[in-house]
Amino acid sequence: MEKRFREYLKHFEKLDYDVLSDEEIADERGNLELKTGLLHRELIRLLIIIMGFLICAGIFLSTALSTGNIVCYVLAAVTALFAGYMSIQYRGIGGIIRQLEVYIDKLTML
Repeated sequence: MEKRFREYLKHFEKLDYDVLSDEEIADERGNLELKTGLLHRELIRLLIIIMGFLICAGIFLSTALSTGNIVCYVLAAVTALFAGYMSIQYRGIGGIIRQLEVYIDKLTML
């Protein structure tokens, strides 16, 4: 998905803003807003997953600390690593949204 949006961003880098008509500007801005909304929903989905992994990691860690079970320590570490991986994806998508919003601002100024 990230690769597809990178290609979409390249489209806007190559776009000549001086020759666009009002209809084309409105169409491009509508497409950008649609894609931004899609990415915002993806960020919310990732945030829910991250919070779930962090809650599970906390539960496993508290269980491990109270019982001393090594399996719970391992499960806490694994779920924390998954939360870290998902937060890296979250950050990448956040950067794409910032770039898309720059292009929305450019189209709004025209």
